[in-house]
Amino acid sequence: MSAPKTSRKKAIVVGAGAVGASSAAYLQRDGFDVTMFDPDGIGRGCGEGTVGIFATNIIAPASSEGGVKAMLAAAKSDKLDTLMVNKPHLPDFLPWLASFVSASGPQTFEAGKKVLQEAQSLAVSTVRDIMGGAAFDAHAEERGWMFAYESEEAFQAAQGDRDLRKRHGVVLEEIGEAEIRELEPDLPSIFKRATLFPRAYHTADVRKMVSAIGDVALRGGATLQQRAVDAVQCLSDGSFSVMAGGETFAADVVVIAAGPHSSKFADDLGSPIPHSAERGYGVTFPKAAIKLNRPVTFTKQKMVAAPMAAGLHLISTGEFAPLETAPDYRHTDNLTAAGSSIFAGLNTEGASRWSGWRSTVTDGLPVIGESPRHKGLMFAFGHSHLGLTLAGLSGSLISALAMGRKPVMDVAPFRVDRFSLVPKV
Repeated sequence: MSAPKTSRKKAIVVGAGAVGASSAAYLQRDGFDVTMFDPDGIGRGCGEGTVGIFATNIIAPASSEGGVKAMLAAAKSDKLDTLMVNKPHLPDFLPWLASFVSASGPQTFEAGKKVLQEAQSLAVSTVRDIMGGAAFDAHAEERGWMFAYESEEAFQAAQGDRDLRKRHGVVLEEIGEAEIRELEPDLPSIFKRATLFPRAYHTADVRKMVSAIGDVALRGGATLQQRAVDAVQCLSDGSFSVMAGGETFAADVVVIAAGPHSSKFADDLGSPIPHSAERGYGVTFPKAAIKLNRPVTFTKQKMVAAPMAAGLHLISTGEFAPLETAPDYRHTDNLTAAGSSIFAGLNTEGASRWSGWRSTVTDGLPVIGESPRHKGLMFAFGHSHLGLTLAGLSGSLISALAMGRKPVMDVAPFRVDRFSLVPKV
């Protein structure tokens, strides 16, 4: 039998996106009295505009030799491209870039692969665990994910990537034109080869799925405060004061899961990290009249298309810029042009554009764990393109740490103080 609510420890989760909602649900199940804070409500963060893929086939961090080359080229270029660095922001971005280069050595890269491989092996099971199998299956389906190539040469150039994934246990199939046509009849004949990841799960409505995770917490007794948190203060007795909307709220545990806004709290609370906001762009065509059976990555265009509840959705771009930077919707114009070039007669009537911020850390791994300075202060951010994918695992790890229970995997690689600018204590 649960303890009376008045005697339960209070936990405040700052942020109610996929990671925050999952953290709240796990904490509530473990007996905490949970309050979520998010000015936009549950499931309204960056994930709302993504293509809904549980990207468990990504087992290599972006911090790699190839990643460094791409990032340095983006820092130098003024071209509107799928990877960009905001040029007025470049001087402030250089420390992040230096840390990214430092974290991209072979030893760090290999260690990161092992961590991601283990994390990805737990990704779906931890979401299914907190939602329940039937609820998860109602929102997500094992549709697979296709990477399409326009030539045999382009396909062969990616052989090293396929070999790497296969060595790390990722299931994939190498398919030709006939199989592409059979799986995706609406794809044009320009695609000659493809890689299929048949075990990738996909949700057609990310907001609805994240809301369902949040509902798990709410049904358990959690509450939602639809307001922004202004500050978190650590008190001498080990508890916390959370200031939001002119009011102060007490907590025994605080989880910072506010995506790109999290780094400010980390800085203020004595755990600065090399972090950058990264904006993505998308466009949805509700009347596209194009039927896809699964998400498809168009490798030449560096663009992903997916069948979503709202219509055909295209996403691309990583734009590194300050949070206050206005979106550059030329990116969505480019997406529309690229989509129209692939799908002849694409109906663009009623198209809606989207931009949203990701939270990106230089070594390609998220920050998940307890502050080394304040017991009960937890961090769960920096997931970059894997927020939805690793949300369940993040919630599981956070709640285990808050309970003093052994987590399902070692959290040391995710520690906030793993970077040299934060001395270990």
